[in-house]
Amino acid sequence: MTRLAFVGAGQMGAPMAERLLAAGHHVTVFARRPEVREHFDRAGATTTDSLRDSARAAEIVLVCVYSDAQLEEVALGDDGLVANMARGAVLASHTTGSPATVRRIADAAAPRDVSIVDAPFSGSAEQVANGTLTVMLGGATHDVERVRTVVGAYANPILAIGALGSALVVKLVNNALFAANIQLVAQAEQIARALGVDTPTLASVIQQSSGASYVMGLVTFMGSIDRLVESAGHYMRKDIDVVREVADDLGVDLGIIGRVVDDGPATFTAR
Repeated sequence: MTRLAFVGAGQMGAPMAERLLAAGHHVTVFARRPEVREHFDRAGATTTDSLRDSARAAEIVLVCVYSDAQLEEVALGDDGLVANMARGAVLASHTTGSPATVRRIADAAAPRDVSIVDAPFSGSAEQVANGTLTVMLGGATHDVERVRTVVGAYANPILAIGALGSALVVKLVNNALFAANIQLVAQAEQIARALGVDTPTLASVIQQSSGASYVMGLVTFMGSIDRLVESAGHYMRKDIDVVREVADDLGVDLGIIGRVVDDGPATFTAR
């Protein structure tokens, strides 16, 4: 049993926290909304609306919030997680964002002997519930192994990437490639329709042929690229913007991936 705090019990985070409880860990769930606290009270967690209180007794704090801005909001400041975590504790961030953000948090955490691990993931809430989420880990080896033993409650595979920030680099490249694949499938859909073939027929055949892809599999399931973009487009927009920011900061050219993402027929819009 590990003493954990969980921050960000939303669409993805709630089933993570539930799996951690089922695995026997002692979990303190931070939640501002009373209905979320009530749910986790019934599930056997300790709940609080105080970041200070959630952090103090935790050996590992898991954060699953939407953006870098939200991550910095909960992690930093006198009332934030880092300032109130015990010495030797680890904060693992599931947020898809910039490596520079987790490094800033690590700089703030170092004087307190608190470690940071970036732990972006790929997958769905259903995969969390089934224990098959893909999680990437970046950080010092000892810290990564500590986090691995905990996220194994909902993740398989768990992939150690390298130094702090490296897991986010892989996740961002993955998401850029995913967005480019969506654009390519959207273009294929347009071409097929212009030539008289509907999307379900196109997708079912291609998914059994040499042009098969993860995205085409999603289109086979969902029925059209528009439904996929409607479901995931705002997440893609956020992640694409982060990829652009990181690439620009480092002077990296995204090349044909960037051009396909920008010029394809699908439109990724923010919330």
